Amino acid sequence: MIHHIVMFRLEGCGSDLKAAEFKTRIEQLPAIIDELDSVEVRLNDGPAAGNWTLVLHGVCADNAALEAYSAHPAHLECVAVIKPLIAARACVDYTD
Repeated sequence: MIHHIVMFRLEGCGSDLKAAEFKTRIEQLPAIIDELDSVEVRLNDGPAAGNWTLVLHGVCADNAALEAYSAHPAHLECVAVIKPLIAARACVDYTD
């Protein structure tokens, strides 16, 4: 299994609303994208300035499935929700 961990720092007007919309939309993707086994999104609610806005944890069977998920039009539509607000992105993919 490939675990796909992504953190986003969003900045700009409406970033909290867009993060919530992104969460709702991404969490619907396992029913749409066969290659995505599961996904979980958590929004930061800590008070510290400079924290990341959200973290995503997706699980795919292998790297080919991760690539298919990443390129899927439904996934790209979700990313478009927050893309203009992304100030930073960090990603780690690991096998378990």
